[in-house]
Amino acid sequence: MKNLVIIIVLFQSFQLIYAQGEFVTTKKYIVTTEISDRGQDYPAYHVSLVRADNSSDIISTLTIADTELFEDIFITTLENPGLEGISEVIKMEVEYLACCAHVASYYFMIDHDNNIVELPEVKNVYCEDSDTDFQYIFPNQEYGVAGNILKTQTFYENKSDIKYVNLKQSHAWNDNTISFSKNTAITSY
Repeated sequence: MKNLVIIIVLFQSFQLIYAQGEFVTTKKYIVTTEISDRGQDYPAYHVSLVRADNSSDIISTLTIADTELFEDIFITTLENPGLEGISEVIKMEVEYLACCAHVASYYFMIDHDNNIVELPEVKNVYCEDSDTDFQYIFPNQEYGVAGNILKTQTFYENKSDIKYVNLKQSHAWNDNTISFSKNTAITSY
């Protein structure tokens, strides 16, 4: 019986460790929308990412001009990404639908003093046979590298299993600053 309890505790611990390396849906942050109607067929939306408990605490604002193709916004967070001084990363994905899904991903790192560090936008196009996407990988995630934020291109097998990951850029995180490298790499993991 003791062995069974130990096995269950270990299994749950591994699940918790694994879950910490994934972006998960959150209710801590929401978007507010202001419509700018200037007599156009499709008025622009001004979208603000805010804290759910304080809508005056604006993290970021963007304008969605192509509201005819605008579909939805998804917000997820990554707790404890493994970067010194960073408590979480917020990922806001804005989806547009045409013949394919076009997704603009915005990443915001929140430090322990609630300061915000924004990473460059990542764009993806998902068509029916898409088997790849671009994303940032943080140190506590699978394929992560200590002290680095990796911009990668991930290739999938059967639409869910990772086949391999190509490193596109590596951004070093030192003393609460990001060193953006100009070089790209073609190394596979």
